[in-house]
Amino acid sequence: MDGADWCQAFTERHRPDAVRILDFPHAAEHIAKLLEALAQAGMRFPPQMLDRCLHILKHRGPRPLLRMADRLGSDLAQQKGLQEHLDYLRKREALMQYPAFRRDDWPIGSGMVESANKNVVEARLKGAGMHWQRTHVNPMLALRNAVCNDRWQEMWQKALAQHRKLQALQRSARAKPRTQALRAFGNSSRLSSPPPSAVVSEQLSPPAPFQPVSEATAPLVPVPEASQPRSCRPSSRRKRHTARNRVKYSHQKSSEMSGEVCPCGTSLTRSEGHRTKQYCSDRCRMRAYRERQMQAKLLSPLGPAASLSGSSRAPARSWHKRAALSGSERVSCSLQRSGGVKGETCLFCGTRLVQSMGGRLREYCSGRCRQRAHRERKAQVS
Repeated sequence: MDGADWCQAFTERHRPDAVRILDFPHAAEHIAKLLEALAQAGMRFPPQMLDRCLHILKHRGPRPLLRMADRLGSDLAQQKGLQEHLDYLRKREALMQYPAFRRDDWPIGSGMVESANKNVVEARLKGAGMHWQRTHVNPMLALRNAVCNDRWQEMWQKALAQHRKLQALQRSARAKPRTQALRAFGNSSRLSSPPPSAVVSEQLSPPAPFQPVSEATAPLVPVPEASQPRSCRPSSRRKRHTARNRVKYSHQKSSEMSGEVCPCGTSLTRSEGHRTKQYCSDRCRMRAYRERQMQAKLLSPLGPAASLSGSSRAPARSWHKRAALSGSERVSCSLQRSGGVKGETCLFCGTRLVQSMGGRLREYCSGRCRQRAHRERKAQVS
């Protein structure tokens, strides 16, 4: 690695037993700068001086070079540029034992590490527009290393085992407070139950007269929510739905007769927060619907024959509009100035209408006639 102080402190903290080797290019860089400083100070060297020094450093170690540096004069060695590089080499003499490292088959250069960082880490994590969180970098690097080392299957099996282990730990952590709550509830119920002698004496004693107990005076036994079955616990979604319905139907609390008595005379009971009931059963609702249809047919000015085949639903749809008017107003609204027949001609201008099979019964030839008729009806009603 590099010979920086923070690198040495990092290694000393995490792996003090590691073999520390100074990267050979970094040592060569400082030796080259030392020779340049000596040349600027007035010393002359042969052209191959740098190659000879690096050969000695690689095959014989740093000691011969440091002995040559010790022979320099004190005035020359005290110069600023020379002293800095000499201190760097003397301080890292133990990290530059390259002959011993090579005998033990240790690499003396960090080129493979830097190349791996470029091709494995940076090629995957430093793409265009990529942003990573700290918690996601290490898992991605683990997958990347497995792919680059051709060990995907082995790594995947280990990852699955670790994932199952974490799931089991999470389940046990969630179940622990529930188990404690059940245990505490069982202990409290066991303490509240009478002893066997009390039960026997109670059975032998004469029965006491019956006394009704109201809900207000009945003792309440608190049941922890964790001990209740999951289906009995109200979820947050159900709570929000109940609150919305309570607000939605709160305006329907009225004292009208339609919300208290059915048309058949049966009194209605409405639960709080629910929609107002108008009928006691579906039978009464269908009966009222048939009566409204019959009234709409009787109140129609042209009778049941006014509806054509395929459009029997049209009179029943508008019964509430016709029932809101009196008899004279209905006649004046339905028989317009043209004297047209409903379903055959326009009720306003008398234009002949073309009815489609199975469609709604047409009354006007255009929207303009419909608007004019609407304005006339409003004027007559007012």
